[in-house]
Amino acid sequence: MISRISRRKNFFIFSRFFYDLNRDGVIQWDDFTDAIDKFCQVNNWASDGKEAKDATATLQMIWEGLRKYADENMDDQITKEEWFKMWAEYYKAAKEKTSFPDWLDKYATFMFDVTDTSGDNVVDCEEYSTAFNVFGISKSDCEQSFNTFSENGKVTLTKDEFMKLWHQFFLSDNPNDKGNFLFGPQINA
Repeated sequence: MISRISRRKNFFIFSRFFYDLNRDGVIQWDDFTDAIDKFCQVNNWASDGKEAKDATATLQMIWEGLRKYADENMDDQITKEEWFKMWAEYYKAAKEKTSFPDWLDKYATFMFDVTDTSGDNVVDCEEYSTAFNVFGISKSDCEQSFNTFSENGKVTLTKDEFMKLWHQFFLSDNPNDKGNFLFGPQINA
């Protein structure tokens, strides 16, 4: 059974951030191509360049992993019901083993890499705000969130720290955990 806060976070991720980007109520490959366009915008990549092609290959692998576990009827779209069923199963397994499906860990790594636009293996507030603003989080909410999970800059957002926050976002039932702010403050509203 998935907790109320986890259900709320997963609904947000499904409907407002990363997945159902075109807001049609299902996740499809088209949502991932929309994400690629956003990543190209944030990183100033040419849509037909190497970086965009690499992003497409990575997101195709993530999409296939997501389809494998969530698309029960294999219709190339994932409904909210399929999404929540998958998460109820993952939540239980992850709580027991502290592991995530490979596709989700790859997505976390990918998100860190495309957010780290300077390539210095650290995401600063400006990079975070630029990347996450493209997904609809206001600049002020980005700054507020970044300051929360970085403890006002005391914690450096390295890839390891980003992965901890990513896992905490998906696994924590404590609304005060820093990972719950990774995708903006509205999760706790």
